[in-house]
Amino acid sequence: MNAPRHPNHLRILIVGAAVGFAVGGFLGVYRGLETNSTAVQGEYSTASAVGYLGLLGALVVGLLAAGVSVLIESISERRNR
Repeated sequence: MNAPRHPNHLRILIVGAAVGFAVGGFLGVYRGLETNSTAVQGEYSTASAVGYLGLLGALVVGLLAAGVSVLIESISERRNR
Protein backbone atom coordinates (compact mmCIF):
# COMPACT_ATOMS: atom_id res chain seq x y z
CA MET A 1 0.00 0.00 0.00
CA ASN A 2 1.24 3.51 -0.76
CA ALA A 3 2.23 5.81 2.08
CA PRO A 4 -0.31 8.57 2.70
CA ARG A 5 0.53 11.97 1.26
CA HIS A 6 0.98 14.85 3.64
CA PRO A 7 0.12 18.46 2.76
CA ASN A 8 2.92 20.92 2.23
CA HIS A 9 2.24 23.28 5.14
CA LEU A 10 4.81 25.87 4.07
CA ARG A 11 3.25 26.19 0.62
CA ILE A 12 -0.23 26.53 2.10
CA LEU A 13 1.01 29.18 4.54
CA ILE A 14 2.69 31.18 1.77
CA VAL A 15 -0.35 31.02 -0.53
CA GLY A 16 -2.63 32.01 2.36
CA ALA A 17 -0.38 34.95 3.21
CA ALA A 18 -0.28 36.09 -0.42
CA VAL A 19 -4.07 35.91 -0.72
CA GLY A 20 -4.46 37.73 2.59
CA PHE A 21 -2.07 40.47 1.51
CA ALA A 22 -3.94 40.87 -1.77
CA VAL A 23 -7.30 41.14 0.00
CA GLY A 24 -5.91 43.53 2.62
CA GLY A 25 -4.23 45.62 -0.05
CA PHE A 26 -7.47 45.82 -2.01
CA LEU A 27 -9.30 46.97 1.09
CA GLY A 28 -6.62 49.61 1.66
CA VAL A 29 -6.97 50.89 -1.90
CA TYR A 30 -10.76 50.82 -1.68
CA ARG A 31 -10.60 52.77 1.58
CA GLY A 32 -8.38 55.33 -0.16
CA LEU A 33 -10.77 55.68 -3.10
CA GLU A 34 -13.86 56.33 -1.01
CA THR A 35 -12.35 59.16 1.06
CA ASN A 36 -11.68 62.58 -0.31
CA SER A 37 -8.15 63.57 -1.22
CA THR A 38 -7.67 66.01 1.65
CA ALA A 39 -5.75 64.40 4.49
CA VAL A 40 -7.08 64.98 7.96
CA GLN A 41 -4.74 64.77 10.92
CA GLY A 42 -4.80 61.28 12.34
CA GLU A 43 -5.71 59.48 9.10
CA TYR A 44 -3.32 57.19 7.27
CA SER A 45 -2.37 57.72 3.66
CA THR A 46 -3.57 55.21 1.09
CA ALA A 47 -0.10 53.68 0.79
CA SER A 48 0.11 53.20 4.56
CA ALA A 49 -3.38 51.70 4.65
CA VAL A 50 -2.47 49.25 1.87
CA GLY A 51 0.65 48.21 3.77
CA TYR A 52 -0.98 47.87 7.17
CA LEU A 53 -4.12 46.12 5.95
CA GLY A 54 -2.06 43.94 3.62
CA LEU A 55 0.18 42.75 6.44
CA LEU A 56 -2.79 42.21 8.74
CA GLY A 57 -4.58 40.24 6.02
CA ALA A 58 -1.46 38.17 5.34
CA LEU A 59 -1.12 37.33 9.02
CA VAL A 60 -4.77 36.44 9.57
CA VAL A 61 -5.41 34.50 6.36
CA GLY A 62 -2.01 32.79 6.47
CA LEU A 63 -2.58 31.55 10.01
CA LEU A 64 -6.13 30.52 9.15
CA ALA A 65 -4.89 28.54 6.13
CA ALA A 66 -2.20 26.85 8.21
CA GLY A 67 -4.73 25.93 10.89
CA VAL A 68 -7.12 24.45 8.34
CA SER A 69 -4.23 22.53 6.77
CA VAL A 70 -3.23 20.99 10.10
CA LEU A 71 -6.87 20.19 10.89
CA ILE A 72 -7.40 18.45 7.55
CA GLU A 73 -4.16 16.49 7.99
CA SER A 74 -5.14 15.30 11.47
CA ILE A 75 -8.60 14.27 10.26
CA SER A 76 -7.16 12.32 7.33
CA GLU A 77 -4.62 10.58 9.58
CA ARG A 78 -7.42 9.43 11.88
CA ARG A 79 -9.30 8.00 8.91
CA ASN A 80 -6.26 6.11 7.67
CA ARG A 81 -5.72 4.26 10.94
